[in-house]
Amino acid sequence: GRRRPGERPTATTPDGEPKPAPTVRRRRATTDEDAPAAAPARRTRAAAPRAEAAPAASEDAPTEAAPARAPRTRRAPAAPRAGRTSRTENEASKGMIEGADAPMPEANDTPPEAIVMAPITELPAVAPSAPLPPGDLAALTTEVTRLRGFVEQQRTVLAELRAGILTLGQQVDRSGYRPRLGIFVDVPNLMYGVDGSKQVHMGRLLDMLREGRQLVRATAYSPVSDDPRESIEQQKFVAPFVPYDYRIVTKSLKRFADGSIKGNFDVEMAIDMVSMASRVDVIAIVSGDADFSRAVEAVQAQGVRVEVVAFAGSTSLEMRALADHYLELSTVANRILV
Repeated sequence: GRRRPGERPTATTPDGEPKPAPTVRRRRATTDEDAPAAAPARRTRAAAPRAEAAPAASEDAPTEAAPARAPRTRRAPAAPRAGRTSRTENEASKGMIEGADAPMPEANDTPPEAIVMAPITELPAVAPSAPLPPGDLAALTTEVTRLRGFVEQQRTVLAELRAGILTLGQQVDRSGYRPRLGIFVDVPNLMYGVDGSKQVHMGRLLDMLREGRQLVRATAYSPVSDDPRESIEQQKFVAPFVPYDYRIVTKSLKRFADGSIKGNFDVEMAIDMVSMASRVDVIAIVSGDADFSRAVEAVQAQGVRVEVVAFAGSTSLEMRALADHYLELSTVANRILV
């Protein structure tokens, strides 16, 4: 029952039987296959330089591609502040002072006062002749003849330019703004002014007066007979205006005790001219009756141009004096008489 030196006591159960020895688990040695992937080595201050390659992992360990590092970009140098001079400008100025070749400035850096405009090429003038010897009359005559020929050439060129300008002005007038025209025809005054057996063609008269202008309205004031059996369109003072662009205003003739008749439209024409003055630029009065002189003055006061159109035998001196333009129909008889 004695224990040997160094022997552990044996545990027993209450019945006196020895307890079984506890099972001791031993740790199995790990191999390379069981070893986990090697963790990346931490950087230390004594790490190898970046240029050296990292140590290769074991064949059994999974390999991962190292993340690519973004290339470093250099920041552009900041623009120098106002009032300061950059190092490059200082070096350039220093080089210019010392005689070094400085860089040429760009176009945008050139100050406005340094820009010099190219001289305008002048037109060639007459080539001066050689100095004339004193007392040489023949040479002087030749020089005068040459200068006269040059002057004639210049006159020809100026005449051509003047004709071209006039033609261009006429084309601009025709294609551009045309003055607004109003025509007022005193029919008895016009017809009684014709000499001989000829008659005025009212369509040609209308075309002549509105040539180059915008016709607003042409009104003919015609007296008519009070006989109901006679058609108005066929009467003497109405029929010549019916086929053309006239507005015909009629009024019955007045019969007097002595048997004479008269058709007077002075009031109607004067009222219409003054009322229409604000809508036209030119008024053409086909009458030489002096009764319209006050109406002409009222229209001219509104800035309207007044033209008097009549035959010389039926035109008063007062109407000629007041008119801005007087057209005597005898001068254009070949255009309007039939």
